[in-house]
Amino acid sequence: MAMSRALTLVVALIIALATQAQAAKWRYCDGDWEARIEDATVVPDPARAGKEINVIINGEIGRLVEGGDLDLTVLFHSIPVYKETDNLCDRLDSCPAKGEFVVDAKQKLPSFTLPGLYQLKIQAKDTDGKSLVCMMLDLEIKGPSFSEYFAS
Repeated sequence: MAMSRALTLVVALIIALATQAQAAKWRYCDGDWEARIEDATVVPDPARAGKEINVIINGEIGRLVEGGDLDLTVLFHSIPVYKETDNLCDRLDSCPAKGEFVVDAKQKLPSFTLPGLYQLKIQAKDTDGKSLVCMMLDLEIKGPSFSEYFAS
């Protein structure tokens, strides 16, 4: 009896973890790109207002990239609501990069973020301003958790 409860708990934990990190729906922006994206993951999915969101992108580039910019634009109903430009090397797992790469972007969402469906446009450029890749990532953001309204 205790063994079946333990097994049920383990299965429930695996299911809970699997629903927190899943492949995100994304597409390339129009154009031809040097870098190739293999997959993108959003943790947690859906994201929650007032909490941290982590976007992880795995890809590959065929040449040495020594740095550049990573432009992030958040769109809500196709309207840009937030824009940020980061140093590409600050978001890559290693820089300079050649071959496989991982972009790891963490951001705390404001608590006043409206719930709904968003798009995140991510564009990477090298130090000469040449576009390496551009992608659109779908995000779902939920409002703050009920308990946060009553926190002191």
